Amino acid sequence: MADSRYMNIIASSTSQTDLDLQTVSILSRPPSPTQYHQSSTHHSQNPRVMMGGGPESTPCIGELRDLLTPSFLTEIVRARLPYDKHASIDLKDFGRNIFLVDPISPEIKSKVWRVLIALSKIGVDQLPDLTTYLPPLSDPSYLEQWTGLILLVDHFPRLLFRGIDERWTYGYFRPISYALCEVWRVIPESDRPDSWDNAKKHMGLDYWICTRFWLGTPFVHAEKLELQRLAVEVYTMTTREVVEAETGTRDQHRDEREEILGDLVGFPREYRKSTPMGDSVTNTVWTYWMCALMDIHWPIIEHFGRYPYLNAIKGRESTEEEFKWIEEVCHFGECHPAVAKRVREDVEAGRWTPLGTDSLGPNANKHWAAGNVSIERGGKLVRDEH
Repeated sequence: MADSRYMNIIASSTSQTDLDLQTVSILSRPPSPTQYHQSSTHHSQNPRVMMGGGPESTPCIGELRDLLTPSFLTEIVRARLPYDKHASIDLKDFGRNIFLVDPISPEIKSKVWRVLIALSKIGVDQLPDLTTYLPPLSDPSYLEQWTGLILLVDHFPRLLFRGIDERWTYGYFRPISYALCEVWRVIPESDRPDSWDNAKKHMGLDYWICTRFWLGTPFVHAEKLELQRLAVEVYTMTTREVVEAETGTRDQHRDEREEILGDLVGFPREYRKSTPMGDSVTNTVWTYWMCALMDIHWPIIEHFGRYPYLNAIKGRESTEEEFKWIEEVCHFGECHPAVAKRVREDVEAGRWTPLGTDSLGPNANKHWAAGNVSIERGGKLVRDEH
């Protein structure tokens, strides 16, 4: 029987327009997380058809096992982290590849699409325990495989989905990333593969910083105050402290911390400025900027309990205060009104338009253009994929 200390139950949202997802994370034998189980209540009598647009027959989990392989997870990590693990890395280049350009090859994207579509057709009520696709926690490859899984469900949907497909990003795959955050959370800190004490046996500081960025993003994307608190108090603070200790520098943002954590419109403003560039931007400067960018998500969730700019794509109604905030930040991150209308129609009908309809369909180019894939702001090309 699982130790009750290692059981965590999370709900993705109390809104009727979101997935009513309950995730139980169980650590049955410390320190190896062995199971998380997901159940869901949908409007539809047949969630497999309505959620993924798939066949009425039970989806073949074996097909997913053939797609979601260790080599696939390694491949997508190396597509996002194409660096020698022990060499010095120019973090400006890392930031450029996140915010300014898209370095992912069509071949990798095609493979990712196949896996994401397969996952979408299963439905969260039938989804297998994704942690069983990982090696044992003690395996040296665990951290890379874990990073690949996080990239798959948290990053690639934001990178690839446009139009009505973006509902899948925030209403389907993001709750799965919440569950993975909970699995990470119950691993004792001394046993977490991404802790610097454990990771430095396998990588240098620069590669570790890049890895921590990707592993921290699901926490700051979460519309759950508890996960946001972990991001601020544990994830970014620990990263900051390690870099300060290893480089003998001090994060200048410490002096602005109270202001950062109280700036309700700071995230849209700073995100639009994009990643810092130029000869004066050292790796420590970039890392401290990254930590501040993650911290500045906190005030939005603390105040609203959710990201107002996601209301439209999730089929939620905005409050008057949220609408004023959206206006103040010039509709940052909000989907196109035509897409919002289609989402609302789907929500009211209790259905999900099949994944890939807009991003891969005959009108894909139109939706990519409308989705602000790249917009020139202040002389910089910025990707709106939050």
